[in-house]
Amino acid sequence: MQEEHNAIRLQRKFSGCAQLPRRAFTLVELLAVITILVILAGLLLPTLVGAKEKARRAACKDHLRQFLLGAHMYANDNFGGLPSGLSENENERDEHIPVVSAVTRRHLIQYTGNARLLECPNLMRPFNTQQGWYYQEYGFVLGYNYLGGHGGTPWAAAENYSKWVSPQTVNDDGALTLVTDINDWSPAYGKAFAPHGNHGPVIKDDSLGNNTGVASSQGIGAAGGNVGLLDGSVNWKSIRQMQNHPGSRLWGDNGCFAAW
Repeated sequence: MQEEHNAIRLQRKFSGCAQLPRRAFTLVELLAVITILVILAGLLLPTLVGAKEKARRAACKDHLRQFLLGAHMYANDNFGGLPSGLSENENERDEHIPVVSAVTRRHLIQYTGNARLLECPNLMRPFNTQQGWYYQEYGFVLGYNYLGGHGGTPWAAAENYSKWVSPQTVNDDGALTLVTDINDWSPAYGKAFAPHGNHGPVIKDDSLGNNTGVASSQGIGAAGGNVGLLDGSVNWKSIRQMQNHPGSRLWGDNGCFAAW
């Protein structure tokens, strides 16, 4: 009888415990948890963004290497001569980077094996489309600056812009620059490109607005770019280490400019 009585007491004791209300988080505790999560996210986000941008730069560098290889393969089949940098304009002196004729683009696609290798994969529209970016009366705007086969270099430079020499054959000075990322801008045309900002690519287009021009690639947030030399090497260069160059043969201050 005593044992039965003890069992009933224990049952009541535990059933009473089971009915005790659970303790909930207070508002202060919830705010503390949220604050900690926000701090952790703030610490991790730059690392994740940086890793993603680093991967983009590596992919772009690989494309540029393939571009260089394609130009060399073309030269090997054409007595050492690099693909032409001329545009399709009736005035043969009206050249621009990164514009090439449809014929040159076709040759580059043939020797690289893929039209996408002529453009940094970072770039947004109007780049990286199936048909390419064709500019009437001039040719195709590539997603890199192709500096080979241009005439009359060094082109006349505006103040504070450095001259550059276009390699014509694979036997020219191997230290000459052949292909670069498209850190380009044109105040008159109203466009600026920066394939590699700190948080991804940046494209500014004021051509349809009332502005008289746009900032340089550095001005819109370029972090730097890949630079490929005639000898086949490709290296990353910070925007602070780059020099600005004229990007058109005739137009001076009204033309385009590039940094590499």
